[in-house]
Amino acid sequence: MKRGILFLLLTIATSNICLSQEWMTSLDAAKRIALVQDKFLFMMWEDATSIPYPVIMHDTNGNEILFDDLFKNDEINQIIWKYFVPVKVDENLYGELYDAIKDSRSRSYLAQFEDDNIKIMDVNFNIVNTSVSPQAYFNLTEFITNYGLNTSFLNGELRNYVEHKDFSTAYRLASKYMDYAILVNKNTRKDIVNLSIMYLDDADRYLLTSDISDKKDFKDKINLLRWSQYLLQNRPRKVLRLLKKFDTSEIDETTDSQLAFLYYAAYQLRKDEKNSELWKSKVSLVNLRKAELIANLHL
Repeated sequence: MKRGILFLLLTIATSNICLSQEWMTSLDAAKRIALVQDKFLFMMWEDATSIPYPVIMHDTNGNEILFDDLFKNDEINQIIWKYFVPVKVDENLYGELYDAIKDSRSRSYLAQFEDDNIKIMDVNFNIVNTSVSPQAYFNLTEFITNYGLNTSFLNGELRNYVEHKDFSTAYRLASKYMDYAILVNKNTRKDIVNLSIMYLDDADRYLLTSDISDKKDFKDKINLLRWSQYLLQNRPRKVLRLLKKFDTSEIDETTDSQLAFLYYAAYQLRKDEKNSELWKSKVSLVNLRKAELIANLHL
């Protein structure tokens, strides 16, 4: 639990000064602020904000504090602004936003996009909390602990993708999200991995329509990065089975390095020192450290 959240709540609640800030109503403006402040968006459909949304927070003793309505409480509003960029989206934009994703996202994702609950989004308007859709009483303390993340680690790749969407920027952002998944808490890890996979799916689509001549090599890179999700799930046997089917003919140096990392990390998870040592010399110092962090997740 983030004690800073609790301290902020108590400070605001006992203050005579109320500095209320309205939610954003422009997605593009909210995106620009989120990029500058390294935050995710806290998005809801505008019509849904007219319905009372009860909120629970916890004090330092773990006691619940109930607020009747998320949208009519200045203290809660200030806390949300501290960790997110809140934005109410006009229903008139629904069709345009839906058309942009209807052919590239799963049915469950589209259902969550359509519902009236809170959607945490990155600056490309992709939903982060795909495994959690708040219902009934909304536990804001828990939600901020899981999703009130600083996105400075992702900033460069997010900006590149915002400015120009192609295979390269989608792949690099997917890779960065996969690394970020190692760093977040276990309750959020699945959502960040899912976000990485979304960008890999986008990279796949960009690759198909690109004029890149040797697409096999780039498809190999996508597959290897996609398989790294199983390391985070502590499924090294699945990784090793997939690698046995991988065509190693005519791969370039960076693909070979990816391959070595997956083998090394998988054998490390299996505590197979003999086989992991065979691959260690091919793994960069950065990836050795990454493999160590992944192994530590599953101790």
